[in-house]
Amino acid sequence: MSIGERILELRREKGISQGQLAEALGISRQAVCKWENDQSAPDTINLIRLSDVLNTEVEYLVTGKKP
Repeated sequence: MSIGERILELRREKGISQGQLAEALGISRQAVCKWENDQSAPDTINLIRLSDVLNTEVEYLVTGKKP
């Protein structure tokens, strides 16, 4: 599973839209879409913010390993 697939899975589990996630992170919905489609990856700051919003660990987002 890729980082984009993990972001998508966690976002859906939370029941939030791409737009809601983008708003929570202060970025565009298009950026979230690109992450979920593995066209780009979040930078370090956004990985930390994602882990907070999606209630997970940065390690899981990056590697898929649960700490």
